[in-house]
Amino acid sequence: MEGIKSSSSDDQVHVVPFVAKTYSMVCEPRTDAIIRWGRDNNSFVVLDLPRFSQILLPSYFKHNNFSSFIRQLNTYGFRKVDPGQWEFAHEFFLRGETRLLPLIVRRRKKGCHGGKAEDYLEAEDGEEETLFREVARLGREQRAIREELDDMSKRLVATERRPQQMVSFLIKVAQDPELLPRLVLSKKEQRKQQQKQQQQQQQVAGDEKRWLWADNSSSLPPLPQSLLEFQSREIMTPIIPQEAAAAAAAISSDSELISSITNEHHVGAPCSQRFFFPGFVDHEEAEECVAYPFSLLGQIFF
Repeated sequence: MEGIKSSSSDDQVHVVPFVAKTYSMVCEPRTDAIIRWGRDNNSFVVLDLPRFSQILLPSYFKHNNFSSFIRQLNTYGFRKVDPGQWEFAHEFFLRGETRLLPLIVRRRKKGCHGGKAEDYLEAEDGEEETLFREVARLGREQRAIREELDDMSKRLVATERRPQQMVSFLIKVAQDPELLPRLVLSKKEQRKQQQKQQQQQQQVAGDEKRWLWADNSSSLPPLPQSLLEFQSREIMTPIIPQEAAAAAAAISSDSELISSITNEHHVGAPCSQRFFFPGFVDHEEAEECVAYPFSLLGQIFF
């Protein structure tokens, strides 16, 4: 963009490009919602800082750094008018007075000490830090206000909804007088259903515990084979008292004695001369011979 030219008596004086672009940006009526002239037309105000940094600065200055724009204003002698808003003024920056724009030049500080340039740069850095802090503070305040407004709008909607719900409920009750008893009964039924479900859940939990106990008992390891054989021997072997064992031994010895006597007297003897002891002779042999003492009578009874 070419600088604005101002005609004097003999020659033409060019306006600094930064000042010319700033003047054109402020005079543009389509951007009055973002930046515009002040109340007395001797200053300009940035109304929407985010949009100014995102839209206008890239269009006019090929960057979106607001702090760099502020630094340039300070370099050309602009000052901040109102601490509460982004309003800047210069004695030669007036609305409609383009002939004064060439008088706005870069400010140079002169002094007797050689370190004045460094002091000037440090002052600019301090102003930049102040601007950054102020921008950050304003951003935090804006976010807090926005969150508070959102919260208030939600509460307002909820407050407006409650009376509407009450009115609609009263209308339903007026139209149907049995609505309230039905609601009470339905709540009682819901409580009963909940109690029944709880009892069923408790019963199922008890059954699961019993099933788990049965599964654990059935999963015990089997007894060793040696222990099983020992138990079977203990079961099959009868336990005989000492007195019964002695009596059995005596009976066994008597039977052996009787057997020896009968063998000595009856072997080879005729049937009439034999005598038998019941329980020690076979039944068939006893039937063939007449038992003693009937054999002595010559079998007169037969």
